[in-house]
Amino acid sequence: MKKGWRIILLAVGLALFAWFIQRTGWADIRNTFAKLGPWMLVALVPYAVVFTIDCVGWRFTFGPTALKGIPFRVVWSIRLIGEAINNVIPSMYVGGEAVKVGLLKRRGVPVVTAASAAVRSKTAQSVAQSTFIAMGATVAAVALPTEHTEIKWAFAAIALLAFTCMALLFRIQRHGLCTTLIGWVRRLGFRLKTLEPKEEKIRQLDDEIYVFYNRDKKYFRWCTLTYLAGWMFDTVEIMVVAHLLGAHVTWADAFAIEAFISVARGFNTVVPGALGVQEFSVVGLFTLFGYGHELGAQYAVVRRGRDVIFAALGWLLLYVGEATWKSLRTESRAEGKFDEG
Repeated sequence: MKKGWRIILLAVGLALFAWFIQRTGWADIRNTFAKLGPWMLVALVPYAVVFTIDCVGWRFTFGPTALKGIPFRVVWSIRLIGEAINNVIPSMYVGGEAVKVGLLKRRGVPVVTAASAAVRSKTAQSVAQSTFIAMGATVAAVALPTEHTEIKWAFAAIALLAFTCMALLFRIQRHGLCTTLIGWVRRLGFRLKTLEPKEEKIRQLDDEIYVFYNRDKKYFRWCTLTYLAGWMFDTVEIMVVAHLLGAHVTWADAFAIEAFISVARGFNTVVPGALGVQEFSVVGLFTLFGYGHELGAQYAVVRRGRDVIFAALGWLLLYVGEATWKSLRTESRAEGKFDEG
């Protein structure tokens, strides 16, 4: 994506977030956190569990031997650092993934192995998310009141589209994910001259991915299922926070709401933390499912607070460890493995 468009989308996201803050009001935001008090720590537990589940899924993308000898707590920290960078810097996920590769390299993991694992991880996450969205849309189509006929049909269409995307991802990866995507772009008339010197490395990356899919299929399945379990468990946070705020949200509604919050989170690639987009999506979904604007705004505030806490923890782990953001960027540029986009 062109830098100009990224700046425009970033500005729009920041404007939406500022509007949300202004509309909600600082007094209501303070009251939300005051209402939770020390229970805010309890509200952080579901996401900590989800992140740990996702970290297990990430380990599966490396196969049985690549991370052998590296403690799980180290892998957990590396992934948290990478995701914290992805949530703060609008680099189309390149920045955070490059840092993960750099930190794993310092632990003896080959760069090609770590880079191919990053692609496999995103593929598995996309398959799991597509499945989750399809399931959430199906639940929404059933759970919404009968007077929302048009919306129910829209959710049914979204479910069909999500399952189609999932099938397409499986088909693409069999023929080389990176090579296939580059071929599609070239058919549209784009030359991609900057990629020509790197095509051999890209083919090597595709070969690593292909071997993984065909030799270690069970690890890809386990990875995808683990990511799906993480997405599904994320619904617990909505119910826990609602309960702590004195409200009740059913599991079916929480499932559907979380599925479509995950769609809004897709803007995280160009807008840090999907600022503004996430907040208005949360409020809109809570209102659609009959829980009202107020509870939606309160949950949006708590969720953003959770994002800030985990992002801050990730950056803290980066700076108290062996590496710095500057040194990792320098290493990545020197090796030519990643482009800042």
